[in-house]
Amino acid sequence: MENQLLGRVAVTRPVPAVPSIKRQLGAVGRVTADRLRPCSTGITMRDESLPARRVSLTHSKGAQRRRRLDRGLRRWNVDRELCAEPTWRIARVTLTMSDADPAAAIGQVREFWRRARQRWVGTRYFCWLELQRRGAVHYHCIWLNPPHVKRVNLVRWIDRAWGLGRTQVRFSGDPRGLEREMEYAIGHAKKMGKKRYQQRYDDCPAELRTFMSQRLEIPVKVLDDHMDQDIWAYRPASEREYRLRPGIFEKVDAFMEWIGVREHHVPPGGRCSALDHRRAPRASSFTYESNR
Repeated sequence: MENQLLGRVAVTRPVPAVPSIKRQLGAVGRVTADRLRPCSTGITMRDESLPARRVSLTHSKGAQRRRRLDRGLRRWNVDRELCAEPTWRIARVTLTMSDADPAAAIGQVREFWRRARQRWVGTRYFCWLELQRRGAVHYHCIWLNPPHVKRVNLVRWIDRAWGLGRTQVRFSGDPRGLEREMEYAIGHAKKMGKKRYQQRYDDCPAELRTFMSQRLEIPVKVLDDHMDQDIWAYRPASEREYRLRPGIFEKVDAFMEWIGVREHHVPPGGRCSALDHRRAPRASSFTYESNR
């Protein structure tokens, strides 16, 4: 017995973010998967009797950031729904900078999530940038299946790991909690009126990340093929004659016109073929996309 113990070295393993015993939703066997009905994609065109929906073209840095935020959030949500690990509860985290200069926040949120992933392997999250009225940066975060309160005081850990200003943590085990947070995040990319100051991305440094998440399990190109997407048609600039004033023309700027929607459908009891492209598990998670 003594000889068997020689040469053994104690190994410290990282603590996973969630229990290792979990239901593997979507991780079905090969034989079973082949028998399930696959997903499909269909296109529904706009009813010509309805008024046209047009959007003017904007090429500002702020508009481009908002479009990337909306697209990145939708990709992350589809990846979450197809993930083998179900979502039991979420933590809604707010990280605020005490320094009013946006440049002071460069790289800080990336470092925060690096510490979280280093302590809890498999941490899954999505965070996005907002601005306060005084110009200070704060990030809203959705943390999926955070460590349980019986294992760690997460509120205290977040406050110490951030250390750059005020933090706020709210837990939710209600399935509607994540849906409400997703609706708020998607609506953030379209804020207007009194909340417009929260998306003044034109004044932000190029190095400041608009959003960030863990490495997605399914490649981005595959996710795009399995998402509901609007179909837009480009209408170039033209001249239009006034109906009540013949011979008088007005200039019409180029715009995008909504002509339909491409819908992704999974039949009852069916299976999404995007699961066939799931990445192999890795020992650590990497930040998905900076999207500046």
